[in-house]
Amino acid sequence: MIRIAFLALAAIAASALLSACSDPNTDPETPATATERIARYFAVSQEVLTNFQGVDEVLRADCKRAGGGGAACSSYRISLTNEGPAIAAGERDWTLYFHSVRRSFRLLNRDDFELERVQGDLHRLTPNAQFAGIEAGETLELDFLAENWFQFESDFMPRLFVVDVAGQARVIESTDTDRIDGLVKPIGTNDPDNWKRTAADANVLATAATRYADFSADGPFDGDDWRARIIPQPLETRVTGEPATLKTGIAVNAGPLDSRSLHAFRQRLEQLQLAPVGPGAYAVTVEIDADAFGDESAAAYRLETGERSATVVGADQAGAFYGLQSLLALVDLDSRTLARVTVEDAPRFDHRGLFLDVGRNFHSKDLVLKLLDQMAAYKLNRFHFHLSDDEGWRLEIPGLPELTGVGSKRCFDLDEDQCLLPQLGSGPEADNNGSGHFSVDDYIEIIRYADARHIRVVPEFDMPAHARAAVVSMEARYRRLKDEAPQRAEEFRLIDPQDDTQYLSVQYYDDSYINPCIDSTYRFVGKVVDEVKAMHRAAGQPLASWHFGGDEAVNILAGGAFEDAPGDNPDKGDAPAEARRQPWSNSPRCEKLIASGEVESIDQLGEYYARRVSQLVADAGVSTMAAWNDGVKAIENAGRELATEHNYVNSWAPLFWGGGDESLHFAESGFDVVQSHSDFLYFDMPHEVDPEESGYYWASRYIDTEKAFSYAPLNTAQLAEVSTDRDGNPWSATSAGPELAERVVGVQGQLWSEVVRTDARVEYQMFPRVLALAERAWHKAGWELPPVKGQKFSAETDAVDKEALAADWRGFAAALGHKELRKLDLGGIRYRIPVPGAVVADGGLLTATPFPGLALEYFDGERWQPLAEDTPAARVQSLRARSADGERAGRAVPLAAQR
Repeated sequence: MIRIAFLALAAIAASALLSACSDPNTDPETPATATERIARYFAVSQEVLTNFQGVDEVLRADCKRAGGGGAACSSYRISLTNEGPAIAAGERDWTLYFHSVRRSFRLLNRDDFELERVQGDLHRLTPNAQFAGIEAGETLELDFLAENWFQFESDFMPRLFVVDVAGQARVIESTDTDRIDGLVKPIGTNDPDNWKRTAADANVLATAATRYADFSADGPFDGDDWRARIIPQPLETRVTGEPATLKTGIAVNAGPLDSRSLHAFRQRLEQLQLAPVGPGAYAVTVEIDADAFGDESAAAYRLETGERSATVVGADQAGAFYGLQSLLALVDLDSRTLARVTVEDAPRFDHRGLFLDVGRNFHSKDLVLKLLDQMAAYKLNRFHFHLSDDEGWRLEIPGLPELTGVGSKRCFDLDEDQCLLPQLGSGPEADNNGSGHFSVDDYIEIIRYADARHIRVVPEFDMPAHARAAVVSMEARYRRLKDEAPQRAEEFRLIDPQDDTQYLSVQYYDDSYINPCIDSTYRFVGKVVDEVKAMHRAAGQPLASWHFGGDEAVNILAGGAFEDAPGDNPDKGDAPAEARRQPWSNSPRCEKLIASGEVESIDQLGEYYARRVSQLVADAGVSTMAAWNDGVKAIENAGRELATEHNYVNSWAPLFWGGGDESLHFAESGFDVVQSHSDFLYFDMPHEVDPEESGYYWASRYIDTEKAFSYAPLNTAQLAEVSTDRDGNPWSATSAGPELAERVVGVQGQLWSEVVRTDARVEYQMFPRVLALAERAWHKAGWELPPVKGQKFSAETDAVDKEALAADWRGFAAALGHKELRKLDLGGIRYRIPVPGAVVADGGLLTATPFPGLALEYFDGERWQPLAEDTPAARVQSLRARSADGERAGRAVPLAAQR
């Protein structure tokens, strides 16, 4: 992508000024050691050289021998430019550490460094005897063979660092940032097709023209029906008159509304600048009348808005609260008017969830509270809080100080006595979002805040896999106590020290799994359950659900993408036979457990863990246990095998990989199902097929707001008619029928944080997609087909009413653009401003955005200025949109290719 020229010139000028002020060749303060000089003076860039296209047989064979999964590899370059004094050939007492989310196997172009992957994504390069030094002004190009592919710039990480022989680590200053701007060259620099995964990749690269075609495909946004459109859409809305004018804000007669909910709503009024400021405020009366609704009345409400007042009648406290949120959804802040309607409404699902991962990267309490505000505004009611992972333990647990004293921090400590190893671009210091945790008081505050907004907090501590932070922390505890109190040291230990099984986790760790065969594992889990339960009790929201994670407890080297080395299958990577065994295969404790007959085989240890944890959860008085689907896949009957009264699964597998069939499997096994499919509801996936976007993309190259809006949770097979797989190709599916629909209890959107380092990026990734999630969780659309068992869907079928879907989307998008984005602005949410589409036709410029109402501006080569209808196309070099409040600009798109 073209970077805006004047920004680049400004950066060059600033760099020149700094260089003139501190010439390292004359500066008396020039650092003495090579490590210090590298950290201060080296500039770094990273770039893709070749992505795997399936045609380079030499690269493929090299990849196979190196052990790349599926013999699929790419190559990339790290360039180090020495902008300071020379590094002499004899100065070899340093090591360069860098983060790479792809396993890097070897250097392709140099013999003067030794490459090693340390753990997870952390790699290091050490100069050897062939190292000839790095001259002043010289650029050292390091070309790597890496597993899989790099399709988005966010695959590259910041904060490279150097370590001297004494173990002193220094981040390379030019990379010490959470941003990758300036650190990564645009993908396509070396090959315009580098954004593709394979030669058969049929995705469409986002450009000004393709965006215009996409945003214009559903027709124009005509009329003002958006004024009465509530997000999420109610069961029934009838317009009763012209909009009412809000002269001095909105005043609520509390009536029977709970005081905490009333306070939360008044906070929302203040946030939206709608609090009453004098006489003549719009009056709202709240009533609760369960008898006015039918048997299925939980959270139902009625709303009637008149010229000067409104009435909300809720079936219960939640219903009354949601009725007030719908009242605010009728407000157009720009005109200070409120649509006059009558509304009858009730939720579609009991579980309307949003998931936040704070394990990979920590995110602040302020962010969590902001998310809870938005969840309440759009009637989401389950906050799934992912509080631990390999890269971080994020909640204080009284009595186990190492969990946060060690496990919540990442820094350079190879022994991991003080912190976890650096991962995911966190670098050598604990001064960024790689580190952090919530105190007991923080967590209690979050629960209370959620409870006032009718949101239940569902804590998750992911085990037995994805548990490295817990394992390392409890090993630190063990080392602290083993001499003075050996019995206490063993109390919460999570490994069998005699287990020497070689394995590799999905995130490339070989020491991250809790051992399910030892009693101390369950003492640890029980301790965590009890302490979290006490926090919920103190907050006034009893712990009702426990999510134990359970996902991905596998050895990836034992999978079908690898074979015993040396192998002869060109489509499989080589791996030593001893590295291809199942986790815990060499654990004497597990061998003893299997010999006792309590567990039949190694393959059943994951389910054994689930059963024992369910007993702990039930014993703690918690009625519901949840897991990611792969954590309980082999359980045949949840009701018989698990001790908890209720059990549900987050079904996450991509639909084009059979995710719908997996949902059915769990329904047939007695689990309730929360549909969480990654190719529609994972908000860490990119917004569009553009390498400048951020996110992982193993499940989908893009999930825009419209795609999330099109999700059909009770009949996911129909999505095969309106979407493609991750490579942009058609797929097919067969409807599961009503058997699955009867067990679906909800829908949930997810935000995993591997490449989401900041709070601002969380908001960018989540919004406005969260509003589409809320729409599908609350409202069943008319274009959603009833599930008919055996009905087949594909790009060739024509069962979905696509015109109805498009019309529904237009109404939703218009309400979002004209009303809700402005409210997100006032809520402090830094949502993604869409990149506009544009084409030049007959000498004029045609533009489009997915959400109407956003102002556009153009760059003419000198400055940005508002785009007008009569702006000559020839003057427009680049185009961008602004936020609804006009305060922020989105990413620009160049128009040079349009001419």
